[in-house]
Amino acid sequence: MSRVTDVLTAIDTATVLLKYPNPSKNPDAPTQIDPKYVYMITNQDNAISGQAGGELNLKAQVGDLIRWRETSLSLGFETAAIFYKFVGNVGNELISTPTPRTAEASLPYPNNSKPSVPVCQKISNYYWSSETLKTGSVTYHFNFMIVDRSCSALGFFSWDPFITISN
Repeated sequence: MSRVTDVLTAIDTATVLLKYPNPSKNPDAPTQIDPKYVYMITNQDNAISGQAGGELNLKAQVGDLIRWRETSLSLGFETAAIFYKFVGNVGNELISTPTPRTAEASLPYPNNSKPSVPVCQKISNYYWSSETLKTGSVTYHFNFMIVDRSCSALGFFSWDPFITISN
């Protein structure tokens, strides 16, 4: 039976901008960053190794769905991290090319007048979705940009996590 594996990717955008003060301004040639500034989290049962690090190795079976969501540590308040491109192993595609999917979600937030009953608002949200296609291990790259509060790109970056697919 196919399953869905969610991966939350939090990027320490403040430190990335500090450690890479002259990042690429070209989305086709992103600055490769050290994975120690990336924190990928999934359900414990889906992690082979690297939980909460930038080199998360996932386990999956053929036909499973993987959904990635990205954020900055400020949750987009100061700066945001946004994936913009996936680069896989050409000719050895173990997963379909991740594509962004838009969905409407209910987002709860604290209710000042009644803290035990959250307020919900409908928002447009998205995730990157991919299907596992065959067994093996693959290193892939997600390219991302860091943007400021005005949605202006401050730089383009990349790093390379892993996926292991077995049956």
